[in-house]
Amino acid sequence: MKVLLADENSQRAGALARLLEADGTLDIILLDTQTSLIEAVRCHAPDIVLVDISRADRDALDSVRALSASPLERPVALFVDEDDETLMEEAFAAGICSYNVLDAPVKNVKPLLRSAIALYHRFRKTNAELLAAKKTLSERETIDRAKFLFMKQERCKEEEAYRWLRKQAMQHSKKIADIASDYLSNHAGKPVK
Repeated sequence: MKVLLADENSQRAGALARLLEADGTLDIILLDTQTSLIEAVRCHAPDIVLVDISRADRDALDSVRALSASPLERPVALFVDEDDETLMEEAFAAGICSYNVLDAPVKNVKPLLRSAIALYHRFRKTNAELLAAKKTLSERETIDRAKFLFMKQERCKEEEAYRWLRKQAMQHSKKIADIASDYLSNHAGKPVK
């Protein structure tokens, strides 16, 4: 597992890196203080980013937020040395997938990292499903509005309106939702026959 360790305190980062390197299955990369988090992720393609912060500041959370909003998004685990509910909420809002108050021996770190990666992938899958469901609902709403408008303008029944939309979609090699959207754009506001 490739772990990018990001901590502005080089002594603390070095100490944690030495502990983690004792596990031969972990490949630890220390973030250079001159390199941005996004640039380090682009360069090293880690499996997970471990942010070890004694007290997370705005800059650290802003870096995580920027990473989460980029195409390079990776699971990020935050290790802090004190429990702070406000910080935890801010961290999750920034894109942290695992918040850990840690004064743990190294043998417990690897399962925490695996758990963070699993949580990240589960969240991504759930988020993708939610976006797909929202898109489907939006497309159905567009189709229904187009059918209703077509029915009013052509004085026909719903089945005829749907058949017309479907026929147009096949003729133009487009999705029915796209035909419905085009129809609404071209006919909304026109007087009914």
